[in-house]
Amino acid sequence: MTPAAATDPAAALAQQPAPAAAQPAPAAAQPAPAAETGSSDLRAPLYVAWQVTNECNLACLHCIEESGPGKAFRDELSEREVFAVLEQLMDSEVPYISFSGGEPMVHPRFFAMVEYVCERQGQLKIETNGHYLTPENCGRLAQLGVKAVQVSMDGASRETFNRMRVRGDFDLAVAGIRRLNKAGVPIEINYSPTRFNVHEIAAAVDLAHDLGAYSFYTGRTMYTGNAVKTWRLLAPSEDQYAAYFATLHAKSEEYRGRMRVYFHEMGLLEELRYRLQHPAALLIVLPNGLVKLINALPFVCGDFRRESLSEIWANFQRGWQDPRVSRFVEELAADSHKTASLHQWVYL
Repeated sequence: MTPAAATDPAAALAQQPAPAAAQPAPAAAQPAPAAETGSSDLRAPLYVAWQVTNECNLACLHCIEESGPGKAFRDELSEREVFAVLEQLMDSEVPYISFSGGEPMVHPRFFAMVEYVCERQGQLKIETNGHYLTPENCGRLAQLGVKAVQVSMDGASRETFNRMRVRGDFDLAVAGIRRLNKAGVPIEINYSPTRFNVHEIAAAVDLAHDLGAYSFYTGRTMYTGNAVKTWRLLAPSEDQYAAYFATLHAKSEEYRGRMRVYFHEMGLLEELRYRLQHPAALLIVLPNGLVKLINALPFVCGDFRRESLSEIWANFQRGWQDPRVSRFVEELAADSHKTASLHQWVYL
């Protein structure tokens, strides 16, 4: 999945992609040093994006995390460890948290985790494939007061959606989104483009609005995870991308004031060059408690099993200064397929 932008102003500062208008930096003979994070005055991140499990009911062709049935990490955090991390996040007043996966709703303590965050006044977003959005679950999410539920809907038709989301069911996901709307839960839609679904983008935006979404997010699909093995089936051409983004510009205007159509046209290299100079105040937490600098890089800056949030936050700020990070980003200029190694973690 392409990373989604945040749902709230402060969260957007932490997580949103680089501005679409930013120009690609020129290729450098030597890696440019990373800038200061600009968040040294913060005692904790503004946003924590937590992949609570790698288990998933689907086996999507493009999945960054290579999630799927039976794909839970062997060393995922225990219930005690999960709530110890949540306690730290809430005690440190981290304002925005998201639960993703895998599929977060298959986690055995999913609703207990949601309840804990919401009862402690955390603003929580759930990122789901939409297949567990029963009337009962939607009602419970509304009652607990989640800030938003983002549903991945990579197609405006059953044919394209089911092709992308192996084992998935378009009709089931759409029905789940309708139930969210009926329950009064704020809805976001995320869309990952491929060569076989880019032509449906206009219809997908229209469908999102019809289903009651207040935001629609998309960008370029990343060459990593499952996409490495399926790239020849997935990768849109540059001509397709040009038409895709032209349609999105038009749809953004069409729905102005009614639904936010958010997208960024940068490639990954330009995105990461921007992040080197402007790191977001965001931690990515993996199912086993490891913490990454950013999902699009292999660098690990902490481990909740061994370190406190304050220690990890300090590591994060130092990590962006590590020359290995800027070197990796510049090596992408020569070999864009280096992103295939994002799950070969490098400890800073």
